[in-house]
Amino acid sequence: MVHLPDEAQIKFQFPRKLQTICLALIVAGLVLIALQVFLPWHADHGGHGEHGGGHAEEHGAHGWNPRLFYSLHLALLVILPLTVGGIFFVAVNHLAGTMWNVTIRRVAETYWWYLPVAFVLMAIILLGGGMDTIFALWTHAPADDPLIPKKAWWLIPGVFEARNLIAVLVWALFGFLFWKQSTAQDGDGKIARTRLMAKLGGGFLVIFGLTWSMSAFDLTMSMYPHWFSTIWAVYIFAGLALTFYASMVLWVYFLKGRGYYGESVNENHLHDLGKFLRGHTIFWAYIAISQYMLIWYGHIPEETVWYQYRVKGGWYFITVALAFVRFVLPFFLLLKREKVRDLNYMMRISILIIFGQVLDMYWATYPILAHGDFIPFSWQELGPLMFVGGSFVLIVGKMLERNALIPKKDPRLEQCLHFHQ
Repeated sequence: MVHLPDEAQIKFQFPRKLQTICLALIVAGLVLIALQVFLPWHADHGGHGEHGGGHAEEHGAHGWNPRLFYSLHLALLVILPLTVGGIFFVAVNHLAGTMWNVTIRRVAETYWWYLPVAFVLMAIILLGGGMDTIFALWTHAPADDPLIPKKAWWLIPGVFEARNLIAVLVWALFGFLFWKQSTAQDGDGKIARTRLMAKLGGGFLVIFGLTWSMSAFDLTMSMYPHWFSTIWAVYIFAGLALTFYASMVLWVYFLKGRGYYGESVNENHLHDLGKFLRGHTIFWAYIAISQYMLIWYGHIPEETVWYQYRVKGGWYFITVALAFVRFVLPFFLLLKREKVRDLNYMMRISILIIFGQVLDMYWATYPILAHGDFIPFSWQELGPLMFVGGSFVLIVGKMLERNALIPKKDPRLEQCLHFHQ
């Protein structure tokens, strides 16, 4: 018979040592970011590609260090899906009325607290030098470009920045409402709050489908506006799901290791997280292969050039590595039932999957930086990733201290405590 754990097992205290590690990562990340300001990067190549010289030469006239903004953008594309993924998870499960995840849901509810930091990071990119560097292929397109005018109704400077920043605020509003209703229910136990969160879940999913698609097209596809893909938003969503579920496994690993949750989170809950990881691994591969095959079969120059960059030189090895890290290894490593129910084993797989998100977004964005020339991953990319990683764990950890780790009066809690499969 499983009961609600003692108060000590559901009242989180953020370890001082981990807080120190997070602060060290934040400081080190900021130092590496600052170094890019004083040590600007320049591409070492002769210049080629359909637009002539590399981005470094193009952007030098605007006074920006392109790799600085690319590295910040890479960090945003890793942390934003993770944060929004928490809200998506909460919304889906409230709408569906699921019970298996109640005891771990509070962690996902707390993810929204990082969105203000993501908002500031996005604002720095979009309102700083990002429009002249990351999105320069359309903001500084030649006047005789045959394709950009056809997308002009969508790629409008000012509107572009505003709609993406507003989307983050909308996500944050829903995240706050879910978190507020859930934590308030810990006190009064009103079932009406559960009904309200189900309605909020339905509304969020509609808005999420539209805004996330918009964000995916804007933040990545418009970096190369000559490219077309109607399923790119779904591809980016697959990364969101994988990153989120992997992060949840890591939080469960950490909290269980510190003595929290007791028997209220067991191998059955972990098994479900593992099934979602395996399912979305297959989903990512399906979307990636479908996109590639459709573009290969269509053989339209505007579409094939995007892959042309990624199947030559150093990028070819990244493409092959991505297939293994994102699909081959996780798929086979997540097949055995007994392994998926092993927390130590799942922790290692989850680290691999989060690394896969970094590799995926690096592969999706960096070939554009120097028109196909290989840009090795280096300290420039490490700095922003250290900053967002350290600040994310610090903020979520501090916010978890404010309430119980488990929604104590959720009407489906009893079912969750006795969940078996």
